Amino acid sequence: MNLNKEKKVRKKAKIPTASMADVAFILLFFFLVTTKFDTKEGLGLVLPPYAESGGKKVKLKKENVTKIKVNVKGQIAVDDQLTPISELEFIVHERIEENPKMVFVLEAERHCRYNMMVRALDKLLLAGAQTVSLSTR
Repeated sequence: MNLNKEKKVRKKAKIPTASMADVAFILLFFFLVTTKFDTKEGLGLVLPPYAESGGKKVKLKKENVTKIKVNVKGQIAVDDQLTPISELEFIVHERIEENPKMVFVLEAERHCRYNMMVRALDKLLLAGAQTVSLSTR
């Protein structure tokens, strides 16, 4: 027997983990900087200031009010007359020219499609309506 032979000690491979936290932090920083966060936009409306007493109740003359109704079927009626949405802007513009103090009441049924109400509101604003009231029934 040869006693001079020493056993070879194998070194186990180790993965250095000292810089693992640094790499994770750099990756996190990279993804935060390069990610585009989607912002949701709501309706761009200017609301009247809040009044603690419930606000002032204003009585309007019938000739100063135009009611625009949106039903569940997506139909639009101006003063109880069915109107295509493509003609709504023209009608509103005419009403404003006849009476600059015209108030438009946009009334949507509770279960109507949201996009129809928004489309009608867009047409009102495009036509130059300054005073718009929103309601549901």
